[in-house]
Amino acid sequence: MSVKVNDHVIPDWAIERQAEALFDNVARGMPGKPREVVQMAALDLARDRLVDQALMAQESKRRKYEVDPVEVGKGVKQWLRQNGGKKGLEKGRHPIIKSQDDLRREITSQIQFNRLLEEESKCDPVTEEEARKYYDSRPDLFTAESMVTASHILKKGSSEEELEAARDEIMVLRARIEGGEDFSELARSESDDPQNDGNLGAFGKGRMVPPFEKAVFALEPGQMSEPVLTQFGWHLILLHERTEPEVTPFEEVSDQVAEYLLERRKDKVFDEFLDGLKKQAEITEVSGM
Repeated sequence: MSVKVNDHVIPDWAIERQAEALFDNVARGMPGKPREVVQMAALDLARDRLVDQALMAQESKRRKYEVDPVEVGKGVKQWLRQNGGKKGLEKGRHPIIKSQDDLRREITSQIQFNRLLEEESKCDPVTEEEARKYYDSRPDLFTAESMVTASHILKKGSSEEELEAARDEIMVLRARIEGGEDFSELARSESDDPQNDGNLGAFGKGRMVPPFEKAVFALEPGQMSEPVLTQFGWHLILLHERTEPEVTPFEEVSDQVAEYLLERRKDKVFDEFLDGLKKQAEITEVSGM
């Protein structure tokens, strides 16, 4: 079904092409949903976006924005660099842009949209008090995660017998280390994962398989674990260092917080402007186009 926005018709094929381009992103936000449901959501989103674009184009035309051909030319060159050049254009990879004329029109429209956005998203600046209030309300965003630096020795096994033998080997290695032998030297000579002498570097939570993570974060620096079983086999883990969660001071992030809040405020102001255009517009579904 095509959509008529005032005197402009958005053909059904344009909506379908836009929906195809949006499908993967929509699907990622709807895990487990049937393809037909995702397809309907993509069509709805495509229709809404194209209606917004049509309204913005009409408003830009009404305001008679002039666009410098040199600016359009730069935009065309940049688009071609990012999309495989003229060959990419000829292969029809883009759902809407199929020719040089299409591309120039799209770039021209984008420049006009940006001017409209700049004019209609003007708002008051974010105060330091507002930035501080947001910072205080979201400590999770400004707290660095706990990190550990550790090494391990691995003995692999797949069958029950192999895993039992691997555990026995790990226990012998643990006794040798407790007897004074060097962990890294044994990792280099005895481990089934001898890279970097078993040193795994620094990592945070969520980087290792759960049994390994639970064991390593329970250790104190310099402490060696009991044997740990994972899907890879049996491990010995030596914790070298731990850094505790640290909150970034407000003074170091105040500018970023203010910028983020300002962009949110601009988006809200422009959305309200766009809603006003929609209320004034005549938007209807039409068939046969």
